[in-house]
Amino acid sequence: MKRIMSFLCAAAILAAAVLCGCGSQNSSSQSSGQSSQAAEQTTAQPVTDSPVKTTGGKVHISDSTLGDIWISELEGVAHNKLSADGFTSDANFKYYSENGSAASQEGIDISSFCGEIDWAKVREAGIDFAMVRLGGRSYGDKGDLYTDDKALSYIQGARDAGIKVGAYFFSQATSNAEAEEEAEYAHNLLGDVKLDYPLAYDWEIIKDDSARTDSVTATQATECAVAFCEKAKSFGYTPMVYAASRELYFKYDLTRLKDYELWLVQYADTPNFYYQFSMWQYSDHGKVDGIDGTVDLNICFSGVASYAK
Repeated sequence: MKRIMSFLCAAAILAAAVLCGCGSQNSSSQSSGQSSQAAEQTTAQPVTDSPVKTTGGKVHISDSTLGDIWISELEGVAHNKLSADGFTSDANFKYYSENGSAASQEGIDISSFCGEIDWAKVREAGIDFAMVRLGGRSYGDKGDLYTDDKALSYIQGARDAGIKVGAYFFSQATSNAEAEEEAEYAHNLLGDVKLDYPLAYDWEIIKDDSARTDSVTATQATECAVAFCEKAKSFGYTPMVYAASRELYFKYDLTRLKDYELWLVQYADTPNFYYQFSMWQYSDHGKVDGIDGTVDLNICFSGVASYAK
């Protein structure tokens, strides 16, 4: 037990960057752009961690990244009810079915690293939806906001080809004010454009480099996610939180995020995250006709996500 607890403590603070978009490029590498309008907020004292509501029970997890671990079961958070037997795959994609009927939509998430895209070929390849990076915040001290210069053209191209569209914003928020600013920035970029799929909050721990978010506590990270999602909801979007299982287990308080969609990052044959999620990024090196290089592949579960039905 001492060995297990030591691993949990280490995992809770381990920095692990999860890469989004094409070519496994760090989403924050395009860090030039508009300066943050809330820079003065970044000097505020971080929110200290607070107790998480649990059932008092312990659950054994065999995670593809974390290995065999024990977690405290969270109170009031829906469990993952996807059946491992429902997953199939071919040379290109993974699929999910229930009672012999398709219960998933096939998707990609993209950024300007993908270059020029032939959207008609992408649709013919079997892609139903695309999650498009709108922009992000740099992880340097200034935390400048930047726009993905291909975002709007990608959205239009996907729509013209009959592909449904959602979006995400790469966050390095250290305060609620910054998280709200990011949601507003995304909204201003979209303008009158309506999304079919959610607007996702993609806050990542930066690996192998120092970042302005290094000292952000678990409680503050959760509060930032809530602030972004609530602001996104006020604009009429379906809010979503993107994260790997490590962050979902050890960084975020899922009892505070249970009213939002979860986009799980887990590179495995089948997802074995303990709690319910509506989208799964299962590869960062997929190949899709119409896109040069590699691309992230996703499934959206129509039995869980109402927007995908």
